[in-house]
Order: sequence, then C-alpha cells, then structure tokens
Amino acid sequence: MSEAESKRTGLRKRNLRWMESLWERTTTTAREEDEKEEVLAVFRELVRESKSERKVREYVPWQPLW
Repeated sequence: MSEAESKRTGLRKRNLRWMESLWERTTTTAREEDEKEEVLAVFRELVRESKSERKVREYVPWQPLW
C-alpha cells in the first residue's frame, strides 16, 4: 500500500468516525427530547388535576375495628 493510499484510508476512517459521532449526537438529542416531553406531560397532567374543582377530604387515620 502506497503512502497516498494509506493517507486516503486514514482520512476515510476519520471521516466515518466523525459522521458516526454526529449521528450518535443527533439520536441522543432526539431521545433526550422525547424523555423531556414525557416528564413535561406528567407535570402538565399534575397542573391540570390541581386546577380541577375537587372536594378535599380530610385525612382520617386508619383505626382497627376491634
């Protein structure tokens, strides 16, 4: 293998690694966005429930029947 071919091979490998790292970052970012939306959906549901008009029951400690 000549020196020029080995340089081209090295450059090709470096470019492939670079493209792989870009792809991993893109998929990681998309996954993080999905997880963030799931968490936000839980909080939105909590806010919606807290704004609803519900009767608040008083806490009564459990007492045995005997």
